[in-house]
Amino acid sequence: IAVKQHQQSFTLRAGSRPSLEPDTTKDRRPNILMMIADDWSWPHASALGDPVVKTPTFDRIAREGVLFSNAFVSAPSCTPSRFAIATGQSHWRLGDGANLWGSLPAKVEAYAELLQAKGYEIGFMAKGGQPSRHDERKRDPFGPRYRSFEQFDKARDKSKPFCFWFGSGDPHRPYDRDVGVKSGIDPAKVRVPACVPDNDVVRRDICDYYWEIQRFDRKAGEIIESLEKTAELDKTLIVMTSDNGMPFPRCKATLYDLGTRVPLAIRFGNQIQTKRAIDDFVTLCDLAPTFLEAAGESTPDAMTGRSLFPALNTGKNDQLNPPRDFVLTGREQHVLLRPMRAIRTKTFLYIRNIDPDAWEPGKGDYDYAIDPSPTKSFMLANRRNKEDRIRFQLAFKNPQKEELYDLRNDPGQLNNVAQSRSYRDDLKRLRNRLETELRATGDPRYTPTTSTPKQ
Repeated sequence: IAVKQHQQSFTLRAGSRPSLEPDTTKDRRPNILMMIADDWSWPHASALGDPVVKTPTFDRIAREGVLFSNAFVSAPSCTPSRFAIATGQSHWRLGDGANLWGSLPAKVEAYAELLQAKGYEIGFMAKGGQPSRHDERKRDPFGPRYRSFEQFDKARDKSKPFCFWFGSGDPHRPYDRDVGVKSGIDPAKVRVPACVPDNDVVRRDICDYYWEIQRFDRKAGEIIESLEKTAELDKTLIVMTSDNGMPFPRCKATLYDLGTRVPLAIRFGNQIQTKRAIDDFVTLCDLAPTFLEAAGESTPDAMTGRSLFPALNTGKNDQLNPPRDFVLTGREQHVLLRPMRAIRTKTFLYIRNIDPDAWEPGKGDYDYAIDPSPTKSFMLANRRNKEDRIRFQLAFKNPQKEELYDLRNDPGQLNNVAQSRSYRDDLKRLRNRLETELRATGDPRYTPTTSTPKQ
């Protein structure tokens, strides 16, 4: 019942139709193309204002469609994030699928399989739900694997619409050292995140990360060109996004923005009003209901996301219809078991670390949940330096049970004000709202003994 009540307030259910009615005749239903990077953070795209990285394909999709400036993953880890996208559900509802390497339960419905049952041709290339071994389902939720989109396109029945997943391996580590600088990316122009040191080692590491983003963008562009050649481009609903944030300390596998906030743009030919930006909060759990509604199918009650389809053709910037002023994120196991939940609003990020004293530890100061990198190595080697010690402690040491960041004064999310008397009311309000929302979504972790921290 709680989930049903939550969906009534948080989710636009099927049956509440948008102004744009999708064409549901069998031969005219839209194709669906999902192009997802591996470890790509907001705002690292030209269209999002980054002055260094070049992303012409993403920029085109944003220009010819809708750009979402506050899109967040359910989890900052590839397996649970991708399963949340596949199922339209918050990852904590997915059993073992909430963990890195976990398996999605066979009984949980995935959008690609639902569309396949309605006549869609489905498939994926590169990375689907990996690194899951799919022990429970015995199959990937995105369909059979193909070597390329071209192979899939040649094999499919052209009389049917398709639903294809391009799961890139970029910009996941490891990187070829200095490939970015050698390609002409200027480290002096890089905007270094506040959570890592600003030096030549880190700047060159970010250049390598940028180079892999650009490779993903080029490969996505090749698929777009293929669709243009076959006159399928404007018949295809295209999404370009990422599964979690950049593989740097205090980014990927954390609930700070550089772990959970991702680029997102949607293109659908002349079926939507273009050159628009939406600033309301979006979770990638919203994509499965969006795809189903675009195909004329109802949204299963289990899905906690809501369709973005109504917002694609409202002609309005800035907000969804109805608006959403927050988003939920969380983590279970990413290499190490460290459960946490968060609520993100326009002005605050509140994180609840569930029993951090019992978290699985790394080996000494070495945190296996942080990908090996030149940046990580530098921070470990310089952890006792006065200039670098605070950033090291923020990235590598267990946090307090509660974290609260005032984004108006601290956009880098470095100063935890949870213990500040002046933020007492904000802390209580966000703590209560997080608890209410997690209970409504059926979070098995959020029991009375874990929901309210001791004061």
